Amino acid sequence: MRLHKTILIASAFVLAAPAGAVAAEYTVTQKGKKFSPNLLNIVVGDSVKFVNDDKHRHNIYSRTEGHNLRVRKQQQGESNSRTFTEAGTIRVRCAIHPKMRLTINVR
Repeated sequence: MRLHKTILIASAFVLAAPAGAVAAEYTVTQKGKKFSPNLLNIVVGDSVKFVNDDKHRHNIYSRTEGHNLRVRKQQQGESNSRTFTEAGTIRVRCAIHPKMRLTINVR
């Protein structure tokens, strides 16, 4: 009986753990000289995988203060992941194709 109570109490703590305690990975593709999606809402600790599905090379960067992001010369078929450790709004661009824009909101 005592073991049964211990298991029930332990289960209650596990179920009460905050939602989102496990970091998520989101995928952003690059195709047709566009980011897809072009708006992403994530939480601190989540990561974003940038996948180049385009026939063109891309150079992903952000100069948003406090959120320096740089993926240099990403070739077709390559992918790179970045984990976001601080809240904020990050504006992401491609240095080769300036019309490529992505906004990542990290809360």
